[in-house]
Amino acid sequence: MNRRIETRKRSNTITCLEDDLELFREAMGIEDRMNEIKIFEVWNECVGSTIAKFAVPSGIKRNKLMVKVENSVWRQELAARKEEILKNLNWHLQSVKNRKIIKDIVFV
Repeated sequence: MNRRIETRKRSNTITCLEDDLELFREAMGIEDRMNEIKIFEVWNECVGSTIAKFAVPSGIKRNKLMVKVENSVWRQELAARKEEILKNLNWHLQSVKNRKIIKDIVFV
């Protein structure tokens, strides 16, 4: 884990700690892992308790959410609701930059 973080010389300007922390998270590559944790926290709220019994998020890869689904019937139902689920997830996971965190969902 030898990633080089760009450092700045000390200046007499005031910087926002939140912006510096965001740069640090991006440089360290932990942003996806933090989003995975957030998704597990808000999944039931986004899809509802009935769907959450049969579909569970398993991880994020390149802004794609992987969701394990119990059977093909639920996979088809969730595929039909994919845009709605994406919208709800991204609303719950809003970032400072207001960018889409999850761009696609893959049901497996």
